[in-house]
Amino acid sequence: MHDHKDAFEKAMNSSGKKLSGGPKTAKGKRASSQNSLVHGATSNNLVNADQKALFERYERELSAFYKPESPLEKLQIQRIALCKAKLDALYELELIKLQIAKAELEGNPKLALDRVHPGEDLTRSFAQTLSKGRRLSLPMELTPDLLETFSGEIKNAGGKLDQDDDLHAQLPRLGQFIDEAAERLNISRYAVILRLGSSIQELFDDGEKGRSDLTKLLYLGLEVMESKARGDEVYVIKGNSKQVQEDVDTKKINDSLSAITKLNSIVSRAQEVSKEFDRMQALMLRSVTLGGDESDRLMRYQTTWERRLSSAIGELLALQSKNAH
Repeated sequence: MHDHKDAFEKAMNSSGKKLSGGPKTAKGKRASSQNSLVHGATSNNLVNADQKALFERYERELSAFYKPESPLEKLQIQRIALCKAKLDALYELELIKLQIAKAELEGNPKLALDRVHPGEDLTRSFAQTLSKGRRLSLPMELTPDLLETFSGEIKNAGGKLDQDDDLHAQLPRLGQFIDEAAERLNISRYAVILRLGSSIQELFDDGEKGRSDLTKLLYLGLEVMESKARGDEVYVIKGNSKQVQEDVDTKKINDSLSAITKLNSIVSRAQEVSKEFDRMQALMLRSVTLGGDESDRLMRYQTTWERRLSSAIGELLALQSKNAH
């Protein structure tokens, strides 16, 4: 009868396929062995505690079911357990690599954003913020809903105001917003609407998301102080109040109104892009795959161990059938 070790090596190498010669020298064999141990996929050794635990569990379960009696049957049980442990480790490795690829995709929204809105601009920046469930930081405590309301009023008014138009009559909701901001910041209503347009324009110019309320207040205060230093009177923009024409620049007001409608268009588009981005990222996550070379390598390893497993099971059944007779 063959030695236990010789029989095990024979059983492990009987896969029905002619094996390559491999390294011939002792140095080459040692290097090859270490290479196998690094990734463990082609090694006949159990390279970590997890694989050893799987091997021992399968060996117990198989022994309890098949009840091997001869040494060769026991070797085949060990061979089957080894192949199954190796396969499980490869399947888990593939799953982990896919999870890593998904995490990298989630952490790099640019990949999905490039599909739905290529190019860096304010719309893209807003869309990325909205896709994360965060609120947009807009000037003067504006919100997307307020922008939509103000933009509708401005469009209904023909897009601009004339010198004699009553802002509150033409744009009631925007007029109320300006009144509230003026009271909150203790500045003129005219300063509010000018600063509103200026703050929005800053977003268009450099992509910043607006200044803090404190900074806005300081800038607004400086504007009022500069107006007073010039000897100008600062009046409230209100339909029934006295106004000095040189204090109110209609063009600047209309520039602010135009900025509001433009910002509303950008925010509306950003909301659409955000939804498209979320949908695209979900699709990309569902379809994420490993790179070609990595996927091919894992598949080759899996195929090799599947063949060995099939061969080991067949040989065990053949042995038990022979011994039964």
